[in-house]
Amino acid sequence: MCCCCCSWVWWQVAVADMNLRLQALLRFERGDAIMGKQGSPRSPRPDVVNVKDYHTRSLECLPGSDPILGRRGDNNWKTKVALLHDLKHEYGKLGSCKAVYVGKRHLWFRKHVKSIVFMFALMGSLFLLDSFMVSLFDSINLQNSSPSRTSSDLKHTIHCIDIPILLSANIAGEPGTSGRTAVANEEEPPVQMYGRLQNLAYSALAEKELKQEPSNFWEEPWKASLWKPCADRKESEKSGQPEKSNGYIMVSANGGLNQQRVAICNAVALASLLNATLVLPRFLYSNVWKDPSLLHELPFLSQFGDIYQEEYFVNVMKDEVNLVKDLPSHLKSLDIEAIGSLITDADIVKEAKPIDYLTKVLPLLLQNGVVHLLGFGNRLGFDPLPSRLQKLRCKCNFHALKFVPKIQEAGSLLIRRIRKYDTAQRMLDKQLVGEFLPGSPSKKHDSERGPSKYLALHLRFEVDMIAYSLCDFGGGEKEKRELQAYRESHFPLLIERLKHSKPVSSSELRNLGRCPLTPEEAALVLAGLGFKRGTYIYLASSRIYGGKSRMHSFTSLYPNLVTKETLLTPSELAPFRNFSSQLAALDFIACATADVFAMTDSGSQLSSLVSGFRTYYGGGHAPTLRPNKKMLAAILSENSTIGWKSFEDRARKMIEEGQSVLIRGFGRSIYRQPRCPECMCKTN
Repeated sequence: MCCCCCSWVWWQVAVADMNLRLQALLRFERGDAIMGKQGSPRSPRPDVVNVKDYHTRSLECLPGSDPILGRRGDNNWKTKVALLHDLKHEYGKLGSCKAVYVGKRHLWFRKHVKSIVFMFALMGSLFLLDSFMVSLFDSINLQNSSPSRTSSDLKHTIHCIDIPILLSANIAGEPGTSGRTAVANEEEPPVQMYGRLQNLAYSALAEKELKQEPSNFWEEPWKASLWKPCADRKESEKSGQPEKSNGYIMVSANGGLNQQRVAICNAVALASLLNATLVLPRFLYSNVWKDPSLLHELPFLSQFGDIYQEEYFVNVMKDEVNLVKDLPSHLKSLDIEAIGSLITDADIVKEAKPIDYLTKVLPLLLQNGVVHLLGFGNRLGFDPLPSRLQKLRCKCNFHALKFVPKIQEAGSLLIRRIRKYDTAQRMLDKQLVGEFLPGSPSKKHDSERGPSKYLALHLRFEVDMIAYSLCDFGGGEKEKRELQAYRESHFPLLIERLKHSKPVSSSELRNLGRCPLTPEEAALVLAGLGFKRGTYIYLASSRIYGGKSRMHSFTSLYPNLVTKETLLTPSELAPFRNFSSQLAALDFIACATADVFAMTDSGSQLSSLVSGFRTYYGGGHAPTLRPNKKMLAAILSENSTIGWKSFEDRARKMIEEGQSVLIRGFGRSIYRQPRCPECMCKTN
C-alpha cells in the first residue's frame, strides 16, 4: 500500500510541477502579446486560460463505462488526465497570435523541449505505475475475500469488486434443474439496448457529483407518516376461543418463502372462519411454473420452525385461533387422501370467497375431523371478507411471524456491513432482527459518523421469468435460441398454447408492459431519479440471466453493488446454502430495512410483502419505488431522440404516481397495502 500511496504522491507532484511550468509559459506569452500589441495595433491578444474552469470541464470527459467496481478514487485520476488534455487544448489556441511572438515561442520551445518531453514521460510512467499498483491491490482484496476471511475483517468494509452475479445453469437441461446456479464461465460481450441514453446518464451522474443535492426519493410523501401500526390492538370486547373445534386443518404450502408466508396467514384466517384448529403449516418445495397435479410427488423441504419462531407465533395468535404443532395420535394413522380429505389447488378456485370454503371444505371437516390443504397458493381472496379475518391476516403477517435467531443474526450482519453502523435505526430493524442490532451505538465513532444509506433493488431477471415472457432482450440469435430451448424444456403447456394462438411481437408485449425490466433499464430509471453514482445498492436475488455481460450496463453507472454473497463470508452463509427459503429470508431483511427499496416487477411476492412491511413499520420514512413498465416502455421507445432532462422528468412523474398514499382498494392485497382500518390507524 505504501508503494501505491507513493506513486500517487509522485503523480500529484508531477502534475503540480507541470501546472507551474505551463502557468509560467502563459505569463511569458501574455507578456509577448502585450509587446506585440504595442508594436503593431492589429496584433490580437491571445486567449487567456481560465484555470478555475478545468475541474468542471474535466468531468465532462468521463468515459461511458467503468469496469472496476468499488473504486471511489477513479474519478480523481480521470480528472487529472482531462486537466492535462484541456491545458494542451488551451495552449493550442495561443497559436492564433501574430508571428511577432510566434518566433519567440518557438525559441522558448527549443530551449525547453527536453524538459517538456521529460515531464510527459515521467507522468506517463507514474500513470502506468499507479494503474499497476491499484490493479495489484484490487486482486489482493479479492483474494482476501476467500473463506479465510473472518467476520471482523468485514466489520466496516464492503468489497464491491467482482460481484458474483450468477447465471442460471442448465438452460436447456432436464426439468427440475432450473433452481441450480453457476457462475458464467465464458466472458460474453456486454449487452446494451439503449447506448445513447447510457451515455447521457453517465454524463448526468458525473455532473451530480459536484452538487450536494440529494435525490428527492430518499423520503416518502409526508402523508405516509399519518398511518401507524395497530393490527395487534386489543379489542374492548374479547370474543375468546370457541368451546369446541370443528376439526383440524393441515396446510402444506408450496412456492418460495413469500408464497409460504401468505399461505400461513391465509390459513390462520381460514381456521377462524371454519372454527377449526390449525396445525402449524409445513412447506413444500415446488417450482411455481410446474403442473399443480405433481405437487403430491414433491418432498417436504422444511418445517415451520426452520424459518419462523414457533413458540412466539403460537403465543401471539393463541387468543385468536387454536394452534397445535402436530395432529393428535388418533388422526395421524388416517389415510387423508383415501377418506377424501385431501384438497388440492385444483379443488379450490384462485382467490376463493368464504362461501366456497363453507360449502366445500367445512362438510369434509365435520365428517372426517381433518382436512389437508395441499398447495394452498393464493386460495383465499381479499374481498369480500369479514373485518375480523382481515385483522387476523395483518396480525399474523406483521406481528406473529418472526424469523428464527440464526436468520436474524445473519440479517443483522448484512445491515451492519452495508451501513457500516452497529445500531438499529428504525422500528423496521427491531421487528426483523430483534436484539441482534442494539438500540444504542456500541462504539463512540458510530454515533458521530452515522450510518451509510443504501438502496435495495429486487431485480427480477431470472431465466424462467424472461423465457416465459416471450420478450426480446437484445441478446441476439444466441439468446433467442437459449430461451426457446428453455421454454421447450420447462414450459410444454406454454409451447402448446402458442401453437394455437396468434403470435404477438416482442415490441407489442413491451408496449403493453409485459416484459421484465432489464438491468440496463433499472439503472437508467435510478439515474433518472437522481441517485448518485456512489450510491450503495444491495441486489436481492443475484441469479441474473446473462451474468456479467448483462450487468455491465448497470455496474458502469452504479459500481457499488453488493449481495449477501459479498457481504457475508462463506462460513457465515454455509448454514443456509441448501435452504432457498432461508436465503430468501436474508434478502427479505436487507430489502425491508433499506433506506429505499426499488422493484422491477410489482407482481413479485417478495416485492409485495417487502413494500407492505415497509408501509406498516416505516413510519413514513421507508420509500418504495415501483416503475410502471408500460409507461417506461413508452419513454424508452424514444431512446434515439429524447433529451436527458425530459427523461428525468418523465421517470420521476412515473415513480411519483406509484408513491401516492392511498387506502387499500377493494380486492387489493392487504399484505402489500396495509393502509386500511383493519391493519393501521390514521392519526390527525
